[in-house]
Amino acid sequence: MKEFKYFLLLILLICSNFLCKASVSKNFQVRGFHLDFRTQVMSVSAIKDLARDLSHKGINTLVIEYEASFPFKKHATLSNKYAFTRSDIKEIVNYCSSIGIDVIPLQNCFGHCEYILRHNRYAKIREDKKDISQVCPLEIEEAKKVFKEIFADVISLHKSQYLHIGADETRLLGYCDKCSKVDKSKLFVDYVNAMCEVVKELGKTPIIWADIILKYPESINELPKDLIFEDWNYGWNPNHFGDLSNLLNLGVKIWGASAMRCSPDDIYITQWMKHFNNLATFIPFARSHGYEGILNTSWSTSGQYGFHYAPGWEILSMQPIREVYPMNGFNILIDAFIESINTDIPLNINDFIISFGKKQYGLSEKEAAVFLDYFLIPQEKVSKSKAGKETIKDALEECKNMKSEISLIHPIRNQSEFEHYKLMLDFRINYLEFKEVEEIYQSQDYKLSMANELYGKMNIIMTAFQDLNKRLIVLNNEYLKEGCCENICSGIQEKMQSLYDSLKKQTLN
Repeated sequence: MKEFKYFLLLILLICSNFLCKASVSKNFQVRGFHLDFRTQVMSVSAIKDLARDLSHKGINTLVIEYEASFPFKKHATLSNKYAFTRSDIKEIVNYCSSIGIDVIPLQNCFGHCEYILRHNRYAKIREDKKDISQVCPLEIEEAKKVFKEIFADVISLHKSQYLHIGADETRLLGYCDKCSKVDKSKLFVDYVNAMCEVVKELGKTPIIWADIILKYPESINELPKDLIFEDWNYGWNPNHFGDLSNLLNLGVKIWGASAMRCSPDDIYITQWMKHFNNLATFIPFARSHGYEGILNTSWSTSGQYGFHYAPGWEILSMQPIREVYPMNGFNILIDAFIESINTDIPLNINDFIISFGKKQYGLSEKEAAVFLDYFLIPQEKVSKSKAGKETIKDALEECKNMKSEISLIHPIRNQSEFEHYKLMLDFRINYLEFKEVEEIYQSQDYKLSMANELYGKMNIIMTAFQDLNKRLIVLNNEYLKEGCCENICSGIQEKMQSLYDSLKKQTLN
């Protein structure tokens, strides 16, 4: 009901703005796509193939969030085993430039800095020693020294006039003793101003996400007027973060951002209709409000991590809380985004899906109808005995019925691409089967005499899971760097393995 109300609100706002802003250009000057390399790092060849395809479809910008996959020089401490070489980055940037795509690097410097702050080298600028996600905004001088070097290094391998510095989801704002005594808006603005000064000294134009300044707008007028604000909206009320008019009335450049992978998407959940609806509502909203750019984000993880500590809160390792199915399986949402930005008419979701199925896979009318049904299956997080509004049993039955139907579809084109849909559904089924067993194991009724039956079920589930992992690797091994696919399922695999091992032990008693 709440989502429906938001949808109506967006439609009303769109219609009213078309009437009063007839002079607004229908075309976004910046038509961008976001690549998240925090946990899933694409191969150079896959990036070039994607860029070529996007360029043919009218995309002129790539925003790349490298994190630890960037080949830092002075701050080489930060680069991980998936890091590109400097020649790799040059090859990507030069190729994209040759086909009319501007590559904007995204270098976080405030929130989402776990990959930096996990290292003792940067301990001085942490907001907190346990949750190391955020830089302390009162450590401005030390932070400026660190990020001036990092920014300069990243900029040196890119031709873009822009540098995206993040600044979203600073959840620890005002957390430490020193920061708690300062107004949160002032904390945020003063720190962002300092980072913007560094960026402009390096000859670039800074971009930030707009969520935090919308939440704490009191000092918004103190931000630079040449700063670009990215209003990210993944399907919610336009005032979700705060009163959007505070930004719209500022007289600054605003870009919008939709999402094709975001929370709560996981390896076993893809909320397809959420993303289609996001495109159908937010893209017209951004156009009608004169946003100069639009970006389609694709998050491989939530950017939140669990940590393994040694005594003294020394960080041994960190694990992403959520991993999403590789972007290789989301071409339908990429094309839906393209269609959405190419017309001022809101996306007709059902018509688009049926048309895509026919064009991309050569499906018959009957097969295309089944293809549409695939995206309409509820995809909700599992909590206790529920999968959204459904019981786990009902959700599992629905998914198995769809598996039977989609197995009868025989695409005549792009067969390998179509396999991604089947694999995502199989991951969902496997996960729901595991949750059924886990629900019994965690119930008040569970006792030792039930271990043999549950162990037998977990044996089947674990065997199927290993097969799914193999299929994931085969479908994505050239798309992602070596080793990335193996890590995608590690979190849920660890939980499954723990239950399996416990049940195995109990069968021996």
